[in-house]
Amino acid sequence: MLALLTFLNAALVLLTFEAFILSRGISTAHWTEKYFESNQVKVECGGPESPSSHASCEKDFTQKPVSMSTSLALVPFDEGRVLPHEKTVREFSLAGHVFTIKQDWNSLGVAAVVWDSAVVLGEYLVMNEASVKGKNVLELGAGTGLTGLVAAALGANVTVTEREEALPNLRATVDQNCADKSWVISATKLDWTQPVDDSDFPAVDLIIGADVIYIEETFQDLLRTILSLAKSDQTHVLLSCKIRYDRDLRFLNLLRNHFKVNEIFYDKNRDIKIFSVVRFS
Repeated sequence: MLALLTFLNAALVLLTFEAFILSRGISTAHWTEKYFESNQVKVECGGPESPSSHASCEKDFTQKPVSMSTSLALVPFDEGRVLPHEKTVREFSLAGHVFTIKQDWNSLGVAAVVWDSAVVLGEYLVMNEASVKGKNVLELGAGTGLTGLVAAALGANVTVTEREEALPNLRATVDQNCADKSWVISATKLDWTQPVDDSDFPAVDLIIGADVIYIEETFQDLLRTILSLAKSDQTHVLLSCKIRYDRDLRFLNLLRNHFKVNEIFYDKNRDIKIFSVVRFS
């Protein structure tokens, strides 16, 4: 009998708690990791392992008791809670300049977003200005072109490249940031699946790429493109990336069949590595 009463009391407590959170529009299904999205605002509700977040959730959902069906129009927009790739505009201060980058995740996906690898590579170029100034620099898979813009600001002659679909956005970003500058930078099409036309890309001193190693189906095309552009040990390649999967390491091993590949920089906070790639002499 005692065991039965204990069970009934526990069930009553559970039902009371469930009714409590349901009254606030919170789903009990997998509630320990549930996210509520309201006009791009995200509030995380913790579970037993994070009791402090209970108060936060209760505060957010009890100050204005509205139904979840109508709350989308009532929750104020908070820029601080929007994920970086969801922001429509971001600004970066590098090489003594402020770069304004418009992002369009919904239309162009990864090609219209600034990733940490691009920022870290840009910071690395600033710290090693002598390796960039006066050089012919080509950026592979430039996306928004932030790193190429930094190289141009440091005095390089820069060509930023992208596939055809992403090229208009890249050119618009370059034009916006170079309107009153004397930088030498242009944007052009480079499709990794097609042979490289040498006349389009004269002697390149430095090839840079930020987060270009992530789709395994493109690895052979990317390797062939790098081999076509870096014909000798006179062309230096810098690849900035986050090693997310074993396949990323497999691409680096493919490079090692033709190049000397060394990790030369690591940003611990953002978990970004920069690799130096130089063709065997």
